Amino acid sequence: MDSKRRRCVRVRRTTAMQAAALLAAIDLLGFAPGAAAKQQKAMKHPATEEDAIRMVRIAGTGSISSYAGALTEDFAYFSPNEQQFVLVLKKGNLERNTNDYSLLLFKTKEVFASPKPKVLAALSSSSNREAITDVVWLSDNDTVLFRGENPGETSQLYCVSATSGVLRKLTNQATNLVEFSSDARGHTIVYAAEKPKPKVLSEQSAREGVVVANEDMSELLMGVRTDEIRDLFVLDGETGKSRPLSIAAELHGTFTGNYLHFSLSPDGRHLVARLNLLEVPPSWRNYRQPLLARILDRTLPKNSPTWMFRYAVIDTESGAGRVLLDGPVSYYGSDVVWGDDSKSALLTGVLLPLEVAAGNPGRLTNPRVVAVDLDILAFEVLSDDDLRFVGRESNGQQFIFETRPWPGAASSREFRYFRQSDSHWVKEASPTRAAPFILVTAQQDLNTPPQITVSDPQTARKATLLDLNPQFREIEFGRVEEISFVGAEHKNVHAGLYFPSRYVAGQKYPLVVQTHGFDRKSFWIDGSFTTAFAAQALAGRGFLVLQVPDIHDWDETPAEAPNMMETLERAVEYVDSLGCLDRDRLGITGFSRTAFYVHYMLEHSKLHFGAAVVADGSDGGYSQYLQFLNAHSFTASDSEMLNGGVPFGSALLFWLRRSPEFSLDLVKTPLMLQSNTPEFLATMWAPFVGLKRLGVPVELVFFPTGTHIMEKPWDRLVSEGAAVDWFAFWLKEKENGDTPDTERYRRWQALRNLQADASHSALTAQRPEK
Repeated sequence: MDSKRRRCVRVRRTTAMQAAALLAAIDLLGFAPGAAAKQQKAMKHPATEEDAIRMVRIAGTGSISSYAGALTEDFAYFSPNEQQFVLVLKKGNLERNTNDYSLLLFKTKEVFASPKPKVLAALSSSSNREAITDVVWLSDNDTVLFRGENPGETSQLYCVSATSGVLRKLTNQATNLVEFSSDARGHTIVYAAEKPKPKVLSEQSAREGVVVANEDMSELLMGVRTDEIRDLFVLDGETGKSRPLSIAAELHGTFTGNYLHFSLSPDGRHLVARLNLLEVPPSWRNYRQPLLARILDRTLPKNSPTWMFRYAVIDTESGAGRVLLDGPVSYYGSDVVWGDDSKSALLTGVLLPLEVAAGNPGRLTNPRVVAVDLDILAFEVLSDDDLRFVGRESNGQQFIFETRPWPGAASSREFRYFRQSDSHWVKEASPTRAAPFILVTAQQDLNTPPQITVSDPQTARKATLLDLNPQFREIEFGRVEEISFVGAEHKNVHAGLYFPSRYVAGQKYPLVVQTHGFDRKSFWIDGSFTTAFAAQALAGRGFLVLQVPDIHDWDETPAEAPNMMETLERAVEYVDSLGCLDRDRLGITGFSRTAFYVHYMLEHSKLHFGAAVVADGSDGGYSQYLQFLNAHSFTASDSEMLNGGVPFGSALLFWLRRSPEFSLDLVKTPLMLQSNTPEFLATMWAPFVGLKRLGVPVELVFFPTGTHIMEKPWDRLVSEGAAVDWFAFWLKEKENGDTPDTERYRRWQALRNLQADASHSALTAQRPEK
């Protein structure tokens, strides 16, 4: 038995089971030859929530938190020699309540010959995590590593051979893996995992009670403590054994949450890690990047995560750590790129140390690219532009970067080229090769669902590699048009307007405003995220839908909500100018941050909304602030900045004027609240019980096993479906005849009667006495 087999636990499958799994995966995703042609012709039907959930989407690293739950670029993972590449696709399975993922392999030389992909792995997730993600090729051009899981399992590290298709599980950690990085050959792998979740109730706590420290209230009520700090481990690829890797105290940082960033050197000896600092140098207040400045303005408890980051280097054998570059990491993105000798690393998206940047406004504001010598920790500035790593030439000699799109940077895509020469890095004027051999892209627009296409820049040859959703030919989608208008403070805003799927010119339609983003280049069937947003399903039910982006110029200031309210009002005014809007039937949906805007608008807007949905979001309120303050001080500090201080003493007056929670008596709009996790339930309790006490129609839907951005198909179906039905009920006075829910509509009819009684009482109270 070879060493590779010794270091892996083989996933045993019979040949019949393997064949069935692969054929099922291909058929499931619509890749079977002639699949589109064999579909029976039928009358097109309007889009539904189910269509959105069953949509095949491009997955991979970062997709779960990306707009529309899918990747639009950098989703093809090429082998080091560029002779083959893999893609990750996912699809919701409503019958099993899983998300089904496939890892597909293509030979580069065959992409223009209508190739059928080889399915390297087909896994399903019954959790809120990806079944396949974080794909990495090893230097042998055959082994692919990825993080994955099957129903009921934790997320672990897997490897699969591109040649044999043999799938192996490399780790059996008791908790979920959240990140990993490998050396070039897979001999050393560093991974981060969740900490175990101890129970609150123990023999000791039964005797002595529980002294509350930094726990969230929901943890105490649920009886399980959750620690967001992650543990590091080093996996020996030869023996299959793991050992812990500690972070030196003098680094003053930690790994927190699920969005980590670290990179192992090609020889496996050093780990460059972006650490969440527990203590920020006071001198860093001299940096002028606006987003960093706002974070530095927060007052946080000692030894709590500051969400300011700095790079460190850790020896994987001894655990010794050193600060790699004593400057903050930009919030607009950063990369670590190793030289082949493992003695130097390129860092993008970093601000220079103050001793170098002081006195230079540009260097205090804008990120740079630096090369750091690990032996002596000396660095040189390679570029004054903020760059993003694109990849390496197939010969490995040249490193390709492009300008990063962030405020203040160049808007056009410009490339930069570097090469390592001995111990130094050299900038080159042009690529060693005229263009990449092929480009793999997602061809889509506002009205065209994504297809994966391949092109050869040298010959201009182009072909469709995968038609991801041939079933969409049977769906009558609402047409989407880009609109532009002027928002608050004269900001130019671009948004998307969805028309009803069976739109008739001259008729007026109800409108639902969806917030939290817009992308003029992408096809969004739901909207910006998969929680409560359901743009095409609403269009299928006869609604106009306006998808409006956030403007971040006023973030974390008292002007944020008023200015976003003005922007959203102007968006509605623009739609009204088109002559297709029924102004008496307006709805709005807020999720996460934009929930704050919706709460504020329901109290202060000049527009009258007939229905609203707020999902798993902030309200800038006092009760929510207290819920976050103990365990999530950084999040709580956000409300302090929005409302003008700590809500005790004289600053409480600011909260009374600005926080929506203290003006619930102004709300008349029927409001559906959705809480996606136990942690968020308590934070949404105040508007629910407050409006209920005031006699305003309100409903709270709680998802005990949900997540902030909904993943599981049944959760998505309820979240999106309830929102669509809520708007149809209040704005169109219609019930969903396809899936009648007698109890739901009986409950909502009672709320409608409550609203009618309140209106009658208000009118009676206003009548003068005879």
